[in-house]
Amino acid sequence: MNKIIIKNEKQFSAWFRENFKQLGFDGMVRGDISRCPDYIMLRDGKEIRVELETLASNFLAHKHSYDDVDEIWCLVEDVKLEKLTVTVENLKFEGPKKVTLSIESDVYDKFQKYCEKNAIMLSKKVEIFMNDFLEEVKK
Repeated sequence: MNKIIIKNEKQFSAWFRENFKQLGFDGMVRGDISRCPDYIMLRDGKEIRVELETLASNFLAHKHSYDDVDEIWCLVEDVKLEKLTVTVENLKFEGPKKVTLSIESDVYDKFQKYCEKNAIMLSKKVEIFMNDFLEEVKK
């Protein structure tokens, strides 16, 4: 069976809106307004506060509070969370990859200041470098 490819939380949210009844919810009280929780759903007459994350670890990265949610729905459960976490099996996450780099502190600090001063996203700069490098290797 081919899985539906999801590249970001916006796509995941759109899919959730279209499929919430198949996921066991009876209705939607409030939907995705860019605050935690993303949704307040109805199940068996009770309100369920649902946060959507492509990666479970994003719940922590976004500094959400466990007190604000009842369930966390994700595409990839890359960490164990302290709340009920539901992984949507028929979706495949193909968004940006998180990588860990080791860079000398002084070099990183200087480059980070340069990026801030020039409105450059470090991750995008690294991505462009990698892409340019691969193109050069092809030649």
